[in-house]
Amino acid sequence: MAETGAAGKTDLLVEVLQRRLFGVAVFNLFISSIVGVILRLYPIVSVPFFDYRNVMHAHSHFAFGGWVMPMLLALILRYFPEITRRIPFRHLRNISVSILVSAYGMLLSFPFRGYAPISIGFSTLSIFAGVYMASELWKATRQLHAVSVLFLRAGLVFLVLSALGPFATGPLIAMGKAGTPLYYDAVYFYLHFQYNGWFTFAILAVLYKMIEKMGPPVNGKLVYGLFAVGCIPSYFLSVLWSHPHGIFYVISMAAALMQLIAAAFLLKDLRQLRASKNLVDLLFKAAILFFVVKNVLQALSALPVIADLAYLHRNYIIAYLHMVLVGFISFGALSLMLKSRVNNLQPLVKSGLVLLVIAFILTETFLVLNAAGINIQISGFSFQHSMFVTSLLFPLAILLILMRIASCTGTSMNY
Repeated sequence: MAETGAAGKTDLLVEVLQRRLFGVAVFNLFISSIVGVILRLYPIVSVPFFDYRNVMHAHSHFAFGGWVMPMLLALILRYFPEITRRIPFRHLRNISVSILVSAYGMLLSFPFRGYAPISIGFSTLSIFAGVYMASELWKATRQLHAVSVLFLRAGLVFLVLSALGPFATGPLIAMGKAGTPLYYDAVYFYLHFQYNGWFTFAILAVLYKMIEKMGPPVNGKLVYGLFAVGCIPSYFLSVLWSHPHGIFYVISMAAALMQLIAAAFLLKDLRQLRASKNLVDLLFKAAILFFVVKNVLQALSALPVIADLAYLHRNYIIAYLHMVLVGFISFGALSLMLKSRVNNLQPLVKSGLVLLVIAFILTETFLVLNAAGINIQISGFSFQHSMFVTSLLFPLAILLILMRIASCTGTSMNY
């Protein structure tokens, strides 16, 4: 009886931690969107005190560490109780604190000095927090073999692997190679195994966890195998801008096609989920749509003409990265977190979600049109002004969601 009581207390602590992580993650998303708006001000007016690149680094690092990392951890705590029960609660608490301390440290240090000892220190803490989390989750999943767990374990491998990128940039700078293709390849190594590795595989792990509740996924192991095998060579898609040897184009195309086929089989498995037309499920379907588009664009980017086009027009790259991070990862994570509360979804949250999608579609459209050389003039507004005004919708949308979350406390939260 005592063991049962202790287990119940731990479950309650994990539930409270999961909900707090969700609330903090959405708050951090709000802060990240505010910083994004500030970045959109730079081409319009002179912003004093802070260098644009330093603020951009703060924005990207905080989006990863303050929004995505705690959100993914919250999803794991919620959907994989059989795993988190195997981890002492003190580790889950320490991991959460480490992730958030490093995220706020990067947010508050990067704008002032850019890459300086203090910001590098918090960045390093962020990496170690991720490795700490990966280690505990890896040990807790050793005897579990479900497809969803396979995706989660692969994501953890890619999370740790991504750390090689930042650790390589320091020596490259010391060798005088900052700004060289090799330096940027190290940066893209980190981004690839975060975006296409850890972030993507964590979301796919939760998707297959949901499918497994409906029954064994028909194509689960095939989808896992294709995505996992294709993830490593698809990194070469990130280096095609430097015109490497032709073999890298072949490898990149093969890897991209492998993942595109995997996405097709994933769509088949998703049919096992009950379909509905409520707002949260529509957001979920939008996230899956953007994921499929992402895999199509990956395959196209293996073509030299497309790779060069993306490199020459930076807004194509920005639109692509936002599509993955916002359209797939953020929309997917939000919909998965809100799924069980769909019948009690509050009007504020619904309005916030709709406004968030509108803001995303508008900014993506502006970025793509501008990259294509199409002059945007809306009521006399230039592209930069249009982007700034539209970007204001993001914090407003997130604030509507956040207001409802902030008003809910305890373990009986209904969003």
